Amino acid sequence: MKLLLLYRRRWWLFYLPVLLCTALALWWSATQWKVLPPSEVLIGAGSPQDGYSMLAQRYAEQLERMGVRAELVYSDTQKGSLDRLGRPGDATSIGFAQGIYANANANADTGVQALAVVGQEPVWIFSTTGGPLSLAQARGLRIAAGPASSSSFMAAMLMLAHAGVRPADVQFDSSAGVAAANALIDGKVDLVFHVAGDDSQAVQLLTRSSGIQLLGVEHAGALAAQNPRLQPLLLPQGAIELRGDIPPRDLTLMSLQTHLLVRQDVHPALQRALLDAAIEIHEIPNFLQRHGQFPSFRGSDFPLSATARGYSLGARPWMETLLPYRTAQYAELVFYAILPLLGIALLMLAWIPRLFDWRISSALNHFYGDLKFLESEMDEVAADNPVALRRLLERLDNIERQVVSLDLPDEFSERWYTLREHLAAARERLLKLRSR
Repeated sequence: MKLLLLYRRRWWLFYLPVLLCTALALWWSATQWKVLPPSEVLIGAGSPQDGYSMLAQRYAEQLERMGVRAELVYSDTQKGSLDRLGRPGDATSIGFAQGIYANANANADTGVQALAVVGQEPVWIFSTTGGPLSLAQARGLRIAAGPASSSSFMAAMLMLAHAGVRPADVQFDSSAGVAAANALIDGKVDLVFHVAGDDSQAVQLLTRSSGIQLLGVEHAGALAAQNPRLQPLLLPQGAIELRGDIPPRDLTLMSLQTHLLVRQDVHPALQRALLDAAIEIHEIPNFLQRHGQFPSFRGSDFPLSATARGYSLGARPWMETLLPYRTAQYAELVFYAILPLLGIALLMLAWIPRLFDWRISSALNHFYGDLKFLESEMDEVAADNPVALRRLLERLDNIERQVVSLDLPDEFSERWYTLREHLAAARERLLKLRSR
């Protein structure tokens, strides 16, 4: 038996493998299973001139309060944040986009998912007083709707097509925002399409300029049925300015949904933190939304994240309901990974000495069992067949040779010597029986 050799090499053969496996399991848990969310994120804010830059800044401030450093990255166009999210290798992981861009990316596996619909932006249509009263009268007019890739231009194309106006029937101007508003005031264009919130500078300028009127949309329900990305929005009389009676009557506008977007691989805890921030930012009502209307998890134009679906049903780790965001992530790693693995490792390390003790005790008990059977046969053989005592002596010699050859650690030498004493006592008794 090589128990002594195994015992001398127990650190290399037993303890070290357990420690290495524990370290490997801890590393795997921290990097693959219970991965901590990032401490820094990039938010695609679109163009610095549009409303998404201010929205992104509010989200960055909310994340900063949770211990996540957020940096804003800007693009030349409003659609830039969506392009960044779908671009492989880009570090941007959070962004905003209107639902009108969703179908343009439906056939591409961009890995972009929506966390929630966080707002709606009207499609404002302005014309000069005395100009067209409906889009069906837009033939031959000059229309400012921004660049061809903008949501304003895409919405204008859908709405003009619904009114029976072809692109060849009008003349498009690429100016947008305040530039388009000034062009309408100066008479350089006849219509302005502008997708923005009520706080847009262009909207504020045009709604309060004399000689400018805001147009509603006819057959808005039919347009929404054909193009679900456009949804009807009732703008009540006096909603923009009650004292100035702006607008002077109820108008039905079309609106685009604003989505909070993330990459598919964004950490679930960070997604939940963003949704917590969305509730803080968007739950305040205004004339475009009711209290608690946003964030909404229904009717998203982009695929909804699985984490967002669970969040909408109230599913989240219990530690996040008790502890601050960053503390909860460390506590979850410690509670579910580090403590169980260290507990298993300590049990295994404590079990290794017991393994040797059990194995040596088993070996010694085996010889004690053989000795007990031999002693029980002594009296019977001595009475019935004294000549057979020689055979018992040979068996005793064989047991003693095996015991002597045992390689036992020093800690077990006392038990080994005790067994030798019992064997010696059995030999002495056997020799006395033979001498009678």
